[in-house]
Amino acid sequence: MIRTVTWVLAVLLLIAVIGFAVYQTPAGQDALFERAVTTMLVRTAAPPEGLQVVVCGSASPLGNDPDRAQACIAVLTPEHFFLFDTGARSPLRMAEARLPMDRLDGVFLTHFHSDHIASLPDVNLNSWVQGRRDSLRVYGPPGVEDVIRGFNLAYSPDRGYRVAHHGADLLPPAAGPMTAVGIGSGDQIAWQDDLLTVTAFPVRHDPVEPALGYRVDYRDRSVVISGDTVATDSLFTAAAGADLLLHDALSRTLLDPMIEAARAGAPRLARIMTDVIDYHADSRSLEERARAAGVRQLAYYHLVPVPPNALAEKLFARGLSPDTVLVRDLHTFDLPTGSTDILVHAP
Repeated sequence: MIRTVTWVLAVLLLIAVIGFAVYQTPAGQDALFERAVTTMLVRTAAPPEGLQVVVCGSASPLGNDPDRAQACIAVLTPEHFFLFDTGARSPLRMAEARLPMDRLDGVFLTHFHSDHIASLPDVNLNSWVQGRRDSLRVYGPPGVEDVIRGFNLAYSPDRGYRVAHHGADLLPPAAGPMTAVGIGSGDQIAWQDDLLTVTAFPVRHDPVEPALGYRVDYRDRSVVISGDTVATDSLFTAAAGADLLLHDALSRTLLDPMIEAARAGAPRLARIMTDVIDYHADSRSLEERARAAGVRQLAYYHLVPVPPNALAEKLFARGLSPDTVLVRDLHTFDLPTGSTDILVHAP
């Protein structure tokens, strides 16, 4: 037994020495880098077998964790790819997840707070450069036309430079500007084909009016994305029987001590943090309502405040069911069709 262990350790040591030697040579470095760039630039993730949900941004503005982007949820099927909000840094997560940006069908915005729209121009550019041939359609509540008009105007010189540099055959000019598609403030079908339906519904994020949540139904599977809201009847009506609910969540266990600490030396910050309480959902107010609505899996995103470490995550989860998922960036939920399975993949 001792001889076997010694032999295994010797082999591992030899492999490590050889690997280090290869790493130090130009040929070895070139080979390793070639493999890395092939993974980063060429390969995309395998298409899902059913409905797949990827968290491309789990953070809110209240916090500063470089490992978390701001609000963004990707929803994919073998035939579809949509984004719901595009917060700051979310394109980094899309790249890490190797999402198929060339086949992005559209972006749905829940509302127009900066942490939900900041990366929209980058998403548009990345998708265009990677091969999208038509204008990116951006869906949102009333006012989306003004937002998209502003982004298109601001990035007009950039698009011109890129077309002039790379050519219109590679970057079709008509696919560069985004196209706004307004959605009313009530319940309605926002997008539909033979396999998938996106339904918009109102949520409460006062004084933001209107703010929307979305339900995606694909074949026999479903996901609901809350956007920013307090716990509200309209959302749980829309979420009835859903497989997965991704809901905005605020932790008083974390936030209250932060407010008390700020009052002594940063009263302005204390006031802002106090104001945040009345337009996000208390994490403890959602589980019972989700169960009553028949939601099969509850997950929290847009975390307020952002838990910066494992201790803070434990505080955020205090009092919650162990079945409730506190997501991180790149959490993935696979919902295969013809099944009731919900496969949760932690990053």
